[in-house]
Amino acid sequence: MPKIEAKDYLPVESYKEALEALHTVSGVILFEFARQKLDTRGTIICNFIARTDMMMRAVFQLWDIQDYQDCWILYRCLLDRLFHLHHLDTHNQFELFEEWSFIEQYNAMNRVRSDPEFKTTLESKMFNLTPKQKNRAKAIAKNPPVWQRPKAEEVAKQLDMQFLYRFGYDYGSMHVHPMADDGLQDFFTITKLKPAPDFPDQRSILSNTLLIATMIVQQCLNSSSLSWRTLVYDFLDHLLKFLDSGSDEYKISFLKLVNIIRNNVPLCKIPNHIQDE
Repeated sequence: MPKIEAKDYLPVESYKEALEALHTVSGVILFEFARQKLDTRGTIICNFIARTDMMMRAVFQLWDIQDYQDCWILYRCLLDRLFHLHHLDTHNQFELFEEWSFIEQYNAMNRVRSDPEFKTTLESKMFNLTPKQKNRAKAIAKNPPVWQRPKAEEVAKQLDMQFLYRFGYDYGSMHVHPMADDGLQDFFTITKLKPAPDFPDQRSILSNTLLIATMIVQQCLNSSSLSWRTLVYDFLDHLLKFLDSGSDEYKISFLKLVNIIRNNVPLCKIPNHIQDE
C-alpha cells in the first residue's frame, strides 16, 4: 500500500544516505556491463541504469532547492522507464525498440535539417547525420519497425501495482502540464513572504524516487544476460526493506559489496547464454 502521511517517512538525511549507496552500487554495475561485449539488449539495459541513476540524483538536487514540482516530473519519467523496461522484457522487444528509436530520432533530426528556417543546422554537430546513419535509415525504411509505446496504466496492472499509476504516473502528470496554481509554492519559496500556506510534506518524493530507481535496477539485472551475485540482489532487497520499515540492513549488504569490490571480485559471472552452452 502507498504511504500517505508525513509520519510514514524517514528523515531526509536517511534517504540521502540510501541514495549514495544506490548510486555507488549502480556505478559498479555499469562498470561490470562495460567489461562485457554487449548486444542490443545489454546496451539498452545498461543505458537504462545510467539514466535512472542520473534522474534519481537530479531529484535529490532539486529537492535541495525546494523545486518539488520538477521532482515529481522526474519521478514520473522514472516510472515511464520502469513500465517501458517491463514491457520490453516481457515481449522481448529490445531489438525492435532500438530500431524504432533510431528511425524516430533520425526522422526528427531530418525534419529540422529540412526546415528552410534552420539552414544553419546543417553544420551543427547536434543535427549532423553521418553516412552510416543515412544508409541504415534507408535500409530500415524498406521494412519499417512497427512498435508503440506501452500504456502506463496497462503495465501497472500487469505488475499488479496499480498504485504506481494512480499515485505516481497519473499524479505526476499534473505537474508536467501547466495548471492554474503552478508556481504557488515556488512564489513563497522565493519571496519568503509570510504567512505562507501550509504546503504538504514532500518527503514522499524522495522515498518514491528511491523505490522506483531500485525497482528499475532490479528489473535491469533480471532482464540482462549476465548472472549477478546474490549479494547484489540482497542489497537491493534490503534497500526496499529500508524504504518500507526504515531497516538499516542495506548498510550491511552495502559494506559486503564494497569489500568484494575492493578485492577486485566481479559482481557478475559469465553471461547466462554462455553458461547454457
